[in-house]
Amino acid sequence: MSQAELQALAEKIHDKLQKGNDCDEDVRKLCKPGVVPPDALVMATFGNRQNDAKPCIGSLKVMLDAKSNPNGEDPQTKSPLIHTACWHGSLDVVKMLLDYRANPDALEQRMKTPALNTALAAGNAQVSLELLNRNADVQWTHHDGATPLHVATAWIASAHNSHLRIPPVGEEPKSVIEMMLHNGVDPSQTEGMTKSATRGTGMTPLEAFRKDIKMSPWRSDPQYGAKFDKTAKAVHTVLEQGESAMKLKVQGNKAFGEKRYQDALKAYADARKVWEAAGIRGHHSAVLWSNEAACYKKTEEWETCRHACEQGFTHYCTPKIKKKLEDTQKEAVAEAAEVAKGYVKDKPPPAPRKPPSKLKENFLDSEETQEKPLYPEEGSKQGTVDKPGPFICHFEDAKEAGFVDGVDGWKDKQKKELQALDEDLVKDGLMSPDLLDDPKTLDLINRLPPGS
Repeated sequence: MSQAELQALAEKIHDKLQKGNDCDEDVRKLCKPGVVPPDALVMATFGNRQNDAKPCIGSLKVMLDAKSNPNGEDPQTKSPLIHTACWHGSLDVVKMLLDYRANPDALEQRMKTPALNTALAAGNAQVSLELLNRNADVQWTHHDGATPLHVATAWIASAHNSHLRIPPVGEEPKSVIEMMLHNGVDPSQTEGMTKSATRGTGMTPLEAFRKDIKMSPWRSDPQYGAKFDKTAKAVHTVLEQGESAMKLKVQGNKAFGEKRYQDALKAYADARKVWEAAGIRGHHSAVLWSNEAACYKKTEEWETCRHACEQGFTHYCTPKIKKKLEDTQKEAVAEAAEVAKGYVKDKPPPAPRKPPSKLKENFLDSEETQEKPLYPEEGSKQGTVDKPGPFICHFEDAKEAGFVDGVDGWKDKQKKELQALDEDLVKDGLMSPDLLDDPKTLDLINRLPPGS
């Protein structure tokens, strides 16, 4: 077959694929002389959800068998092909690319984010779950600190570009959130987009979800509205459970740092119970078992320490946590063996204290001391400074911090806004009334005097 004939055949194949017409026999003819289909032809097999063009799996397989590059480049976006496949949404296409060793963590050209971000932006739950099940990286963040969990909650609730996304209904959106938590995304991490002069920190995924859900266009959609409300309620519950578990872990870490190991163990155990109630295993549970093992290591309860490590190994976790569990278990086994032999480790003596400093003998009688006056000629300046005002900062800064009676600082404003959002969610049936905080018990910096 001449070069001109090959070119004509390639153009014919491209036209068919763009219309969603699989033509694997034509592709075989093209590849028979040893031709490797280029990236543009591979991409044409992905289908196009905007044009309702179906994916052409048969043709894609023939091309990949002919050594086409699964990590090729989209000629238009200059990003890896896996991103284009995730955007257009065919699960079969993404599976095949991954089977042929496409890199799920290859970064998109403009945003420098992996394929999971693209799948979430498209609202493609099935593809997102496939990437997560293949342990795609979830530790990345956007330039503003937003995690994959922020992106997922924006896909579900945000009005921004909602017309470009697949409707977030059914069990799959909740499954995506659960799988992200299983793989180790931190549900308490804040993004930086909403940080401002009146808000000291950005929002957690839960806070962002509460903010966006009120105005979500899916709630008023005549086709998806009722289904969406059910999905949103389930997602909200999981996000709350995740944030609650992380707060308990922080409490445990604080107790550990203060050598209150029993308090730390209780906090870690309570956090594990929250994850168990949510039905979520994985990284966060492994971390809690690792932290418990660290407590038992401090109290030299070696068998219990070893058991905690073994429990941690039953969960998926990052290589860093796995290495930590392995090292702690190795130490616990060695120490337990020494104890079984009757060996008692000598505790190191306390570090010697530095002796108190002493004045040189005859210090006050030395010539050097006698030559220098105790005070300068104008005398001591103590007591001559102006009396400081009632605030240690500018009055406007004090108001912003909440130190002025009757004026809410940014933290109090934030807590009251979240309380108002929660009340709206309860009214709309998206949140259980049992989860609503009592307004009288809100932990506010500036509590107004009674009757004001």
